[in-house]
Amino acid sequence: MRTSRASLVLVLAVLLSAAAHTAHAQPAEVSQRTFASARQALDAAITAHGGLDALRAVKDVQRTGNGTAYNQGQSLRPGTPYSTRTVAVKTVVDLARGRSATELVTTPAGGIRTPSRNVLRGDDGFTVAVLTNVVSPMSPAAIGASKGALRRDPAALLLTAAGRAETLRDLGDATFDKRKQRVVTFADSDGAQLALYLDAQTHRVTKLETLGDNAVLGDTVTEVVFSDYRPVGNVQLPFRVVNRVGGEVIQELQFSEIKVNTSPADAVFEPPAGAVAAKLVAGPGTVVATRLADDVFFIEGSTHNSLAVVLADSILLIEAPLGEERSQAVIAKLGELAPGKPIKSVVATHYHYDHAGGLRAHIARGATIYTTAGNRAFLTKLAATPHGIKPDALSSKPSTPRIEVVAGKKALGEPARAVELYDVGPSPHVDEMLVAYLPKEKILFVSDLFGVPPQGPIPPGTPANRELSDKLKKLGLDVQVIAPGHGRMGTIKDLQKALDTPAPN
Repeated sequence: MRTSRASLVLVLAVLLSAAAHTAHAQPAEVSQRTFASARQALDAAITAHGGLDALRAVKDVQRTGNGTAYNQGQSLRPGTPYSTRTVAVKTVVDLARGRSATELVTTPAGGIRTPSRNVLRGDDGFTVAVLTNVVSPMSPAAIGASKGALRRDPAALLLTAAGRAETLRDLGDATFDKRKQRVVTFADSDGAQLALYLDAQTHRVTKLETLGDNAVLGDTVTEVVFSDYRPVGNVQLPFRVVNRVGGEVIQELQFSEIKVNTSPADAVFEPPAGAVAAKLVAGPGTVVATRLADDVFFIEGSTHNSLAVVLADSILLIEAPLGEERSQAVIAKLGELAPGKPIKSVVATHYHYDHAGGLRAHIARGATIYTTAGNRAFLTKLAATPHGIKPDALSSKPSTPRIEVVAGKKALGEPARAVELYDVGPSPHVDEMLVAYLPKEKILFVSDLFGVPPQGPIPPGTPANRELSDKLKKLGLDVQVIAPGHGRMGTIKDLQKALDTPAPN
């Protein structure tokens, strides 16, 4: 009996040992295998860019270049080539101290040369409107984006990936620009998932790719394409950078000079002397309603504004900008101001993405959208675009938009609260543009054709400003107050002042 028990124990021990050996000999899990091959590809890329020590030795980078910016969703009419701006850029990226300074000079076709500065200083930052010498603090979102840009600078990108090695995974092979690529992915510290395309022959980074939600385009791939690599000190850096969103080029930059380890002075990251300090602009979820007259409210609190007119049994909303977050916040605020009155009518002044991005929320609630004929197909497509990454109200309740076309002029509202819509296009900004005029209050709501800066002086007038002024005179509208799609409340005198201010040389 004892012998049998001893034999049984021996047999069990052998079986357990064999099982343990078998488990140890099993192939690596998917995460382990995809990490190992991604790590190998990343190490080869680090070597191709100069090596780990050389990359770590880069403390700062200065770049000078020129290019073209394509204003996505900004053209004379939907489906036509986007408006462009020439771009001259000088950047200083202080990787060691978490700082960056970018000087931009943009010149729209037929527009005014506009210089600006954007500065990140660790956990804060600011922008400078050079023409008016107004300094505005960066929003928390902008600071986060600027920090992300530092980590994803071509001089730091591979180090960022190496520092997040536990998140590295191999996505396999792909073809980009007719060349074979190895694609690896990793999660940045802010949670963003980044894909690196590494050339199979040179092992250099050819593209950085992210996936996210776009208010108009839906699930959208954003790409940063790197090329024209040249030696800078002991590392290889790209002298050409192209940005694409949803497959469309939004910016092309060619650098004429790149320097490393120049030890930039602290003054580079300071605001200009005598600048006017502006207030922090709130995010899209902040809504401030200012009463302009009985049942008329100017809706601001973000970079984009709307006008709400409360009628007997509903609300007429003029403009639904940005995206879902902004529209839901506006809906909630108007629910407080006029309980029980739904937003039944929404005026889309023009198709440009930043002004049309919030329309989906209102389409989902059955509102009628008033716009011009050239925007009908655009709005229909907007309503049908999938949003799988961040499902919105329309995703869970698909609806065909109710569209009413405005040709020339249309009267809305009611006798006690009249609202007149006018198509004041074509303009240098867009072919079809609706403005809303309240004759009793002599209030005009207008987007993009004129705006009053939140702080500081009124900048010189633009061709679009002059075209608007001429149209208002031709229509015979007695405008006294201007509620702009951007900026603060103004007057017709502010518009005239802009036209009387000479443009800079």
